[in-house]
Amino acid sequence: MHDLLSTDLIELNHRKNLARWQQLVYDCRNSGITVRAWCAQNGITEKAYFYRQRKVWEAVRQLEETQEASRQADLPAIIPCAAPLVTAKPDAVQSPAIVLRNRDWTVEVNPGCDPELLRLALRSVK
Repeated sequence: MHDLLSTDLIELNHRKNLARWQQLVYDCRNSGITVRAWCAQNGITEKAYFYRQRKVWEAVRQLEETQEASRQADLPAIIPCAAPLVTAKPDAVQSPAIVLRNRDWTVEVNPGCDPELLRLALRSVK
């Protein structure tokens, strides 16, 4: 019980420091002056500033990786397909009726697409 409380306090203190450091980095970056000048005005060594900036960036990167892993865990590895396979003639090229693009994915919907398959595909990229 004591170790759990101690771990919670350490985590709370860490988050509090990160929030304070995030504001510090924001203030410096938006001050319009160099890091060296800002640090001198605010009584912070450059070494301490860059340490705190690195810790903030690491926390942001870790949060983004955790969120991405969570999104990936929600996606099915393979989208089940009950639609019949249609073999097209080699010289017949069918253009998609709809193309949806995002930074991370593209969905092309051909005419005659199974509505349930489309629903599953769109749900997986949501």
